Amino acid sequence: MNKLKLSPLLILELVCSFLFIVFFGLGNFLIFILISMMFGMILLGIFWKSMLEFQVIGFKNMLTQFSFVIAGFLFIFPGVITSFFGFLVFLLGIFLKIATKTKYTHKQNRNSNEEIIDVEIIEEEK
Repeated sequence: MNKLKLSPLLILELVCSFLFIVFFGLGNFLIFILISMMFGMILLGIFWKSMLEFQVIGFKNMLTQFSFVIAGFLFIFPGVITSFFGFLVFLLGIFLKIATKTKYTHKQNRNSNEEIIDVEIIEEEK
């Protein structure tokens, strides 16, 4: 039975964290980790509610919401590499959100060309 070994990933994370501390300092590393974790909690707070309600218009919208939730989890885990991957997944989510929004607005504009009925309500005087 093959088990997934996370020790190379852990060693790479430690090396990257050490290099970040050497080049930018321990205080900047702690601030980076704190901001990353707060951003991850904000992302999860925003998109977790919509994931629980499961309001999905299409596959791209579902993929967009999942990418924001995955990015939130990656930002919460402390480390330079996980934050970098979280940023890449967040950019993918932004790209999908923009692509979904433009496609949805084009569909909405096409549907808005249908016949519009104007109604006026006149109240009777007593």
